[in-house]
Amino acid sequence: LREDYGLNQSLLVQLSGYSPRSIISWSKGTQATKPAKVKFVELQRLIEALADLTQNRQEVAAWLQEPNDAFDGSTPLQVIERGEADRLWRMIYFIRSGASV
Repeated sequence: LREDYGLNQSLLVQLSGYSPRSIISWSKGTQATKPAKVKFVELQRLIEALADLTQNRQEVAAWLQEPNDAFDGSTPLQVIERGEADRLWRMIYFIRSGASV
């Protein structure tokens, strides 16, 4: 995720809810826990879906940190941190289907 989408360590920590130490350890090859693996599969799917919409993988990191009117001025990152990633998935669905949000 860090290399493919330009997510720095700090952003990955915020997105996942795991500690910087855990992120560093896993990036060096230490086996992640099953819940962590599940969380990162979910994050990867979400990030890939967002990248498909932007057509530029490197734009996703910046977009996640920009206030968004669709989320009442919150950043998408804040929405994810609050456990409301379903709001992003709903937005992705409506954009893909061509319906207005």
